[in-house]
Amino acid sequence: MLFSKLKEEFPTLINNSSLLYFDSAASTQTHQSVLDRMNKYYEEERCNVNRGDFDISRKVSDDLEEARTSVGKLFNVDPNKIMFTTGATQGLNMVAEWYKDKQVVLISEAEHTANILPWIQQGRTTKNKRLQVIPIKDNGMLDMNVAEKLINQYGPTGFLSIHTTSNVTGIPTPHEKLIKLAHNNGMATCLDACQTPGTKKLKLFTTDFAVLSGHKLYGPTGIGILYSRLGFDKLRALTFGGDTANAYDFDGNITWHEGPSRHEPGTPNIAGILGMGTACEWLDWITYDKIEQKMMEIDLALSEAGLFDIEGMDLIYKNYRQNGRNVYTFNTSIHPSDISAMLSLENVAVRAGKLCAHPIVNKVSGGKGVLRISPGVYNTDEDIELLVKGLWKVMKRLA
Repeated sequence: MLFSKLKEEFPTLINNSSLLYFDSAASTQTHQSVLDRMNKYYEEERCNVNRGDFDISRKVSDDLEEARTSVGKLFNVDPNKIMFTTGATQGLNMVAEWYKDKQVVLISEAEHTANILPWIQQGRTTKNKRLQVIPIKDNGMLDMNVAEKLINQYGPTGFLSIHTTSNVTGIPTPHEKLIKLAHNNGMATCLDACQTPGTKKLKLFTTDFAVLSGHKLYGPTGIGILYSRLGFDKLRALTFGGDTANAYDFDGNITWHEGPSRHEPGTPNIAGILGMGTACEWLDWITYDKIEQKMMEIDLALSEAGLFDIEGMDLIYKNYRQNGRNVYTFNTSIHPSDISAMLSLENVAVRAGKLCAHPIVNKVSGGKGVLRISPGVYNTDEDIELLVKGLWKVMKRLA
């Protein structure tokens, strides 16, 4: 299997060697190089940034901008159009605030909670039609006929906010086609890109906004980015504090910084930014071609081990499985939480429940919840064999 020794580069999987980790759609493991860079900051360079004239402050300040450049390179965008956030959730809430006056917001039926609640919190519902939901068809794909109709109907009065890949189904959205259609109709767009860059190449430059989180691309928690195609100078700042203004006085005269720093007040998550930049460098070095090849090998190994043949486990949208899917979600004859709890006794990590995506999970499971298995590049043939054996054992014991 490609990257057969890659598991040795992820500290948790070494220090907890019996752990079988199959919850990468929630959080990938953190690569050793990321941890090394963060520890170097705390152990050798601990300081604040963009304020000090001493050596380590200047160096780390420069390194933060290098991290921004590394993120931009991985996603093929201008780094000056990237701001650092606490994660995708903060970015989506900011975008929702900027576009709260839009008549209608379009989302899909399979969105994550972070791309649903900020809009509902504005008083948008399907009943008052200020929230329009694009349905998922019986094959798991977005209903493009409905999407096209809604985009054509609402045009510049609407806003499209949609994921690139579902954290429940693992099925990607044809977001490039949707963005082009939206822009042709004068509609602004935002992508929740969290689930894609851990396994697939992603280009962001065509969308108006995009958000993602470091902890889903082998980086740290508590850090993410918000990409803005047109930059940040004309966007209203939502939080205020140190290092967002060049000068100000008590008479209200303020000269704001230009670019993303205007929206990054206070002391940033310095270690997190450095770690995220390193994660992006690692992904760029290892290449997405090899990552996608590894994930295809994992799919084949799961099949050969018998994951999709276990009685009482029914893969949702099973016809899509061979199309580059890296998330496997099942309806189960036994309550999924019971299965997950039993597996945890064997130190097997899978996910059960509604996966922070209640509408689509309620639809596919009748409200019961689902069992999700989501591998990462570090999973081995042995991991897969032990996972499937464990599932067979649990299903037989609980039947």
